[in-house]
Amino acid sequence: MITKINETIIEPPKVEKKLTNLDLLYGKQIEPIKKLEVISDDDFEDLVREWATGYLKKRYEKVRRSSGAGDMGRDVVGYIKYTQDESAEWDNYQCKHYDKPIAPKVAIVEIGKLLYHTYKGEFNVPRNYYFVSPKGVGPQLANLIDNPSKLKKKLIQDWDKSCKSEITSTKDILLEGNFKRYVENFDFSIIKDIDPQELIEQHAQTRYHFYRFGGIIPSRPDSFLPPEDIHVTELVYVERLFEAYADFHKKPISKADDLVVFDTEFRHFNRQRKYFYEAESLKLFERDILPDGVNAFDELKNEVYDGIIDEVDNKHPNGYTKVKEVSKIARTLPVRTYPLESKVKGNDLHGICHHLVNDDKFRWVEKRNG
Repeated sequence: MITKINETIIEPPKVEKKLTNLDLLYGKQIEPIKKLEVISDDDFEDLVREWATGYLKKRYEKVRRSSGAGDMGRDVVGYIKYTQDESAEWDNYQCKHYDKPIAPKVAIVEIGKLLYHTYKGEFNVPRNYYFVSPKGVGPQLANLIDNPSKLKKKLIQDWDKSCKSEITSTKDILLEGNFKRYVENFDFSIIKDIDPQELIEQHAQTRYHFYRFGGIIPSRPDSFLPPEDIHVTELVYVERLFEAYADFHKKPISKADDLVVFDTEFRHFNRQRKYFYEAESLKLFERDILPDGVNAFDELKNEVYDGIIDEVDNKHPNGYTKVKEVSKIARTLPVRTYPLESKVKGNDLHGICHHLVNDDKFRWVEKRNG
């Protein structure tokens, strides 16, 4: 005889949202606060360095990440005033990539390292000493941090069981004599913590955030307008535009005033300056969105160059016609490999032609020998 077991089948919850093609392509996104928990220890320290370098850039002259053994409890260091001697002013960010909040026992060991190494003169006392963790600090440690005298008392009481054998691997560090007096007089109010949600919100204001966490890229700000006077950074492409107009009119043109009598070309010239600054604005927007070293704008320029160079090499009746034909192609080029593709406008690609001329990649009118 077979006995049937009654089972309740639980259906998966309904998806109460509209799905986009990106939802299907990438799946359910992990919230930034959750992503903190799953990245590696090294990536977490890098993220803290990014935050200190980006969000706190006005606070520090230099940010350094120590890695591996021998850091003496200094994971990420922000130098308020950087010097190569004991007068350096600095903040310490002690990173603990744990799957639970930091407990007092863990913190006391790290504070013990700080006390011992500053007592020995390995480095001077930091202005602030922060604990940073994906789960933050636990309630017991938070209570101790908020009450420095309690934290000091707890560390002294627990020294033998928590710190004595953990400061160095070569010997036990006893809390006695001058070192004990040093600990008793130490200012424990410098011990603080960083809330992980606050860390995420502030990291979101840096150029590293979209690289780390993804998300919707903000709208581009309005592009720069060309200054009334031609800037020194424009001299090359402007001079070569004058050459193109002169080639068309068979008349010397060496400055903007020479173009005023040619209404169409004068308007064309002013548009080219506008496009140049559109591309410059894209470059600066990228600088604020993508981390240093990506060099995506340079790669975009290379893509545009490869897309227009055949037309550049074609024969044209004059340089002015060449400018228009090449620019027409540039405006329609696909730029799918560019990470900020959705923010690129035709004017940007047109303007990149002038950036390439500025870089001496080509000219509108070839130099004639002799």
